[in-house]
Amino acid sequence: MTSLSLPAAELIAQTFGCVLYGIYLVTLGIAARFLLIADSGRWKRSSEIRWIMVVVSGLLFVNSTLDLVVSTITVVQAFVLYSGPGGAAHIFTHGSGWQTMTKAFCVPFQSLLGDGILIYRCWFLWSKSWLIVALPFLIWLANVACAVRFLSLLSQASQGLVISTVIQPWLTAFWSMTICINIMTTSLIVGRIWMVDRENKKCCIDTVSTTHNRRRSTLGHAMRNIIESGMIYTVVSIFTLATYTIQSTLHYPVSALEIHSVGITFNLILIRGVRTPQPQRDTSFTVPFRFSPSQTAATTTAGGDGIDHFALSNLDKESQITAVDAK
Repeated sequence: MTSLSLPAAELIAQTFGCVLYGIYLVTLGIAARFLLIADSGRWKRSSEIRWIMVVVSGLLFVNSTLDLVVSTITVVQAFVLYSGPGGAAHIFTHGSGWQTMTKAFCVPFQSLLGDGILIYRCWFLWSKSWLIVALPFLIWLANVACAVRFLSLLSQASQGLVISTVIQPWLTAFWSMTICINIMTTSLIVGRIWMVDRENKKCCIDTVSTTHNRRRSTLGHAMRNIIESGMIYTVVSIFTLATYTIQSTLHYPVSALEIHSVGITFNLILIRGVRTPQPQRDTSFTVPFRFSPSQTAATTTAGGDGIDHFALSNLDKESQITAVDAK
């Protein structure tokens, strides 16, 4: 099934890619400010920087930029420089060409990076339990194998499309497993936060501010952050799988959405995690609190009026669930 001609689909994909890349750069700039600069305005010391997040941000940026640059070169070559038989479609169907191979590498690599950081966050929040992330991690490894096999088949094709019949089973499996990883890890992360919030309430810890109106707890904001940001990536992955399964050329514009949605989602989680609203109190005191021997100790802060607050202030900054001091 072909909804658009291949040249038209590639042009639309290029337009989508440019627009989303601009959005991605804006979110990257804001996220980089939180990663590298302290609240006081000074540059963070090396020991204060979360290097895993910085490295992943850098890889996502390089990969997104590489994909856009190669796409631009391919479009210019197809519509401006090439005047041989077959027209622009000949350039886009050159399966083993370096442009096609590079673009075919960038999209799954971006998804694997996004899935990997989700698994890392899940592992981190669940007190670094490998048992919790065992299944998502095994699926991620299977996804790596599918991506390698897909690139191997594409490199052997002198003329063809990534939606061709020979390649289709491998990429169908890839996108299906990507969606599974997304749903499982997001559910585990949200479930972990919800469990902490529930334990707080069982111990008579009120997690909402009632100064004027009842406000959503900080943990509630963290859950909403993960769900809303994760939905962007998951929904785009579902569209990618759907268009690829029906072998539609709409897969090319949707792939452009896919590669940039990973970086945007990653940045939004960082930004909104730092900007989570905190409840205000006049006075505070601190007492230690532990859920169970198997869980990481956390700290509660109680306001002078007897209302305590737990906050997941940052999902990947600390190896413990830390309450925000009320002031």
